[in-house]
Amino acid sequence: MKKLSLLIAVGSFVFLSIAKPTTNVSTFDSYSQQMQAMASKYVAEQKFENANKAVSKWLATYNALSSTEKENYKTVYANIMIEDAKALTQINQHYDALVCLKNAVKNGYSNAELLKTDSNLSALKTYSEFDKIVKSIK
Repeated sequence: MKKLSLLIAVGSFVFLSIAKPTTNVSTFDSYSQQMQAMASKYVAEQKFENANKAVSKWLATYNALSSTEKENYKTVYANIMIEDAKALTQINQHYDALVCLKNAVKNGYSNAELLKTDSNLSALKTYSEFDKIVKSIK
């Protein structure tokens, strides 16, 4: 009986340790605003590695949302992708930055003028894919 109890306890611990974390949706809005401000600040200060870390944490929190909640926060996801694209561009990860831009537009990002004028994205302007992404904005 002790062995069975021990197996159940160990199994429960393992399940809980690999279970998907949850995000408190009621605080996600304010958290997203803070993370966007932090990522933007790091980009402005040219601390691109820090910006990438902030965006990664923000994205991990978004990914912990349920599918329904993610659908409600598509614009937040688009903003995460834009901030990530800015930081990735500055550390010469242009392919990944273009993927982020494409995902942002796919999820509702619609400010084509900002994409064209943002100096943090200027290195991407030499790629034909960048033009396609900008032109795909309705």
